[in-house]
Amino acid sequence: MAINMKTRGASVVVLALGATLALAACSSGGATPAATTGSGSSVLGAANKATGTPLVFGVLNLESGPVTFPEVVLAEKAAADYVNEYKGGIGGHPIKIVSCATDGSPATSARCANQILDQKPVAIFGGADTGAPGAIPVWERAGLAYLGGVPFTPVEQNSKNAVIFSSVSTADNAAASVYAAKTLGAKSAAVIYTSDTQGTASAEGAIIPTMKNAGISKVTPIAIAPTASDVSAAVATAVGANPDVIYVDAPGACPNILNSLKQLGNTAKIIGIDPCTSPAAIKGANGGAEGMYFAAPVLSPQAGTAESKLYLAALQKYAPADIALDSLATLGFQTVINVQAALAKFTTADLTKDKILAAFTTGSDHANFMGHPYTCDGTQLAGATAVCNAYQQIRQIKGGVQVVAAKDFVTPDKYYTPKR
Repeated sequence: MAINMKTRGASVVVLALGATLALAACSSGGATPAATTGSGSSVLGAANKATGTPLVFGVLNLESGPVTFPEVVLAEKAAADYVNEYKGGIGGHPIKIVSCATDGSPATSARCANQILDQKPVAIFGGADTGAPGAIPVWERAGLAYLGGVPFTPVEQNSKNAVIFSSVSTADNAAASVYAAKTLGAKSAAVIYTSDTQGTASAEGAIIPTMKNAGISKVTPIAIAPTASDVSAAVATAVGANPDVIYVDAPGACPNILNSLKQLGNTAKIIGIDPCTSPAAIKGANGGAEGMYFAAPVLSPQAGTAESKLYLAALQKYAPADIALDSLATLGFQTVINVQAALAKFTTADLTKDKILAAFTTGSDHANFMGHPYTCDGTQLAGATAVCNAYQQIRQIKGGVQVVAAKDFVTPDKYYTPKR
């Protein structure tokens, strides 16, 4: 069920699932993920259908405006369908997701949150919503746990009722900035970023200060409008600064920026963000993405692990064929899988805020679907007490596909200090 506050905008990256499955087949000797174990059903496991009364979980997701992330809620709904049919839901009850599309403004998110409350949710799944500062107070007043999602703002990252399994927009940008300094040996950098609230927060709050803390002495910031179609001036400024690395933090403009960098003969190493790395974005960059580094909080869908194969098989069965398979989609899927795993044996009487949160905050190194184990002790990421895991995998584009650049997951460590 969806509550629509705004008409959904276009996805940042549109990637046909069939193309991704074909890519996975090429990288694994011709077999699709499902075929590697015989069939999609065998990857998903034995059916164990939830038959009780549905348990409502609310989710708010940014789906209107210049930058949108519909893939997050699509992946959450696919994961819910999977656990309802194959994992018995929660205590035999199916998960029912009630979603509301937001536009990035706190006012819209607050209205959405109040509409979700009318559906009597047992808890809230985190989505990707830059308007979350308007919704989080509503959830807190209602005494609802906030679980997982894509933590774009400090408000959900520090909510007293939240547990968030992976960091994106903070730890990924900070970890990539440390990698640029400590592994790539950069001493100077140019950072191209969007001038909206989210882009400015990422660049000025995570990327630039972390670079400087890690030893990059000269950083040239270059802001562009979120709707910019002509990026030539920004790219020329970046190349003209003669940096060792150029950091591209502009989701919608990635292909244009990367293409322009190539046309101008850029020789600096490039670091990008996840929306720069899909096959569609790489193709649009016309070779400009080759060699680009980036940090991701989750494994690639093509990692070849049991979990990544399950992920692709479940999306093939339950998600639209054109879902964008970026890390944000994986975080949405991860959210539902982790919640079901922790609450699988809960009765309806157990589904209180305190008991739900205790399921995640008790103990350490909990299994985190397609990610590094999480520990919800309030210390995993500076300035983000609700974030339970700051680890990232560094990957690189080689031959037009993602490869692992640093096998072990890394964190920003002491080099990231939250902006006060």
